[in-house]
Amino acid sequence: MHFSQILTFLIFVNFQCKPSVEKLENGLFPPAYNLNDYKKIVLQDKMEEVSGLEWVGKAQLLAIEDESSVIYSLAPDTGKILAEQKFAKNNDIEDIAWVNDVAWVLQSDGTLYEVTSPLTKSAKTTKHDFPIEKKRDLEAMVVSEKGDYLYVFCKSCKWDKGSEEASVFRFDLASKQYEPGPFTTLKRAEIQKYFTDKDKGPLEIKPAAVALHPMEKQFYVLSSTGKWLLITDLHFNPKAVYRLNPKIFKQPEGITFDPEGNMYISNEARGGEPNILVFPYHTVPNKQ
Repeated sequence: MHFSQILTFLIFVNFQCKPSVEKLENGLFPPAYNLNDYKKIVLQDKMEEVSGLEWVGKAQLLAIEDESSVIYSLAPDTGKILAEQKFAKNNDIEDIAWVNDVAWVLQSDGTLYEVTSPLTKSAKTTKHDFPIEKKRDLEAMVVSEKGDYLYVFCKSCKWDKGSEEASVFRFDLASKQYEPGPFTTLKRAEIQKYFTDKDKGPLEIKPAAVALHPMEKQFYVLSSTGKWLLITDLHFNPKAVYRLNPKIFKQPEGITFDPEGNMYISNEARGGEPNILVFPYHTVPNKQ
């Protein structure tokens, strides 16, 4: 085969294959977002293991890092650290939430830190213990729609059935106590049938982060293990689940939304640079 014939063949193959790849990527993501339309914000080295994000007010982005008990305030457009404050001794810190000017921070054993007046000289920290002493690893937390509860998610807890399920606990913000047992459980058997990628194996139910969408009033549940994104209603009933592209989401550990519905997903460094991916929100037309 002559060189010109080889070149023509390669161009033809590339032209035929490229559209199908783009269609596949766009089809495996929530409809209000485009997998090929995002901004990548590279974070500073001290955020190497960024493990939680929370949007506050109109333009404040808070973050925490796995290896240190520090709350960071980041510039939403650049990721630059604007302020930081240590709230406890170094622990395995996993997620952060904001309720009525109070920062709530989750430790992997389920301990909650209540930080009043965070990022000020008058900041004060109060610990709230998890109700069960068995072996556990909890990594995700989200505020209820009405702001009266925190939902805290197991990633790997002894009482759950391995990777088949993840129990969810509820913390009452009025009494400042956990309820004694699980509030609900995310189950693979109920989630798998909503999986958009029918050719893949069973999902590992190990949530790493959760956020409430301000427009849709749905929970977005993110997992770094197996790299998937689950959408549920306000009662945690599954509605859709998507496999995340590992080339884009190296190690997704945090998720939040700004008031306009733009989605922020943080990735730990994992041999590269820690980053936040910002996906613009697009209104989805109602189907007639």
